Amino acid sequence: MAIRIMHVVEAFGVGGGVENGIANLIERMDPRRFEHVLCAVFHVGPKTERYPLDRVALLCLGQKRARARSQVGPLAQMIRQVKPDLVHSRNWGAIETVFAARWAGCPAIHSEHGVEVDQTAEPWRRRWLRRAAYAAANRVFSVSYELQESLARSSGFALRKIGVIHNGVNTQRFRPDVPLGRKFRAELAIAEDEFVIGCVGRMNPVKDYRTMLRAAEIFSRECRSWRLLLVGDGPERSALENLVAGSDALRGHVHFLGVTGRVAEVLNALDVYVLSSIVEGISNSLLEATAAGVPVIATRTGGTPEVVVDGQSGLLVPVGAPGELAESLIGLYRQPQERERLGNAGRQRAKEEFALDFMVRQYEEMYGGLASCGVDGRGGRQGHGASALASGKLKD
Repeated sequence: MAIRIMHVVEAFGVGGGVENGIANLIERMDPRRFEHVLCAVFHVGPKTERYPLDRVALLCLGQKRARARSQVGPLAQMIRQVKPDLVHSRNWGAIETVFAARWAGCPAIHSEHGVEVDQTAEPWRRRWLRRAAYAAANRVFSVSYELQESLARSSGFALRKIGVIHNGVNTQRFRPDVPLGRKFRAELAIAEDEFVIGCVGRMNPVKDYRTMLRAAEIFSRECRSWRLLLVGDGPERSALENLVAGSDALRGHVHFLGVTGRVAEVLNALDVYVLSSIVEGISNSLLEATAAGVPVIATRTGGTPEVVVDGQSGLLVPVGAPGELAESLIGLYRQPQERERLGNAGRQRAKEEFALDFMVRQYEEMYGGLASCGVDGRGGRQGHGASALASGKLKD
C-alpha cells in the first residue's frame, strides 16, 4: 500500500516557491510508493495547473483568519478523515498542523522554507509556539543552513534537531536554450541588442522590488536600450506598476508579465537575473535562473550565499542597496564575457549541488523512514485512493 502524505500549507493556488517545491515532489516521487493529499488551511487560488488533480486530492478547510482563533480542531478533524500515514506542514501559516496531527495520532513533519520578518523581533508568544511545535513534531527541517541557525536562535530549539534539505531544480527543464530565448524576445518585440534584466517571484514587500526598480533607474543612465521583465503577482504589484508609470526612466522599459508557465522561456530571454530580497530561504527561481545558465546578481541574505558563490557563480550585493546593485548591473552590461563565465559556472553549480533528483531522494528517505517507524499514522484507513478523496468520498 502506498504511503499517503498529507501536505498542509496556508494556501494553495497562489504561486510561490513552496508550492513549486511541492509540485516538483509530486512529479518526481515514485507513485507506486507514495500518494499525496494537498490541504490548504485558508483558501485555494486559481493557479493549480501544476498539480495532477485527477490523481491528487486538493482539499481546503476554508478557515477564517482571526488572531485568536486556533486551527487545531478543524485540522485534526481533516486529518482523521484523510487518514494519512504522515502529515507534512510548511511555514508559520500551517504550524498548528503539528499539534493537530499528534492529536489525531499521526506522525508530523514541519519544515520552514523562508521567513518574512526578522525572527528575533517576533513576539515571545510566537517564538514559544514555534518551539512547542518543533518539540511536538517527529521531524523539523529548513531549506538552508542559515535558516536552520536562525530558527534555532530565535526559538531556542536545539540546532542539531533541525535538519536541512536544500531545494532542488530540474536542470533538464531549466537549461540554456538560445532559440527559445530569441523567440520569446520576438514576442515582446525586444531587439537582440537590447539588454534584458529579469526576476521571477511573488510581489510582496520581502522581495524588495522597489530596490530593483531604483537600481534600474540608475542603470538607465548608462544603458539606453534595456528591458526589465517581472514575472509573478502579489499584493505589491499595483503599487509597483504605479511606481513605474510615474518614472520617466522606467516607463516603457518594465514589463509585468504576471504568473506564467513559461518561466524557462523568460529566463532564456534574459541577459541577467536579479534577486533583491530582504530575506530568503533558498529561492527556487534563483536556482532555476542558475540552471538556465543566466548570470545572477542577488542580495547577500538568508540561504542565497549557499547557492551563489560571490564572484564565482554569480554576484552578491548588500540588501537594500540600489547603488551597488546598479553598479553590478553596469559591470555585467559592459562585460559580456564575464556574463558568460558566471552563467556557465552557475549552471555547473546547480547541476552538482542542487539537482532535483537528489532533493527528491532525501524526501523519499525521510517519508519512508518515518512512515515505517513505531508511530502508527494510518488510523485504520481502508486503502481508498487519492482519487476518491478528490471526488469527496472521504471515509471516517
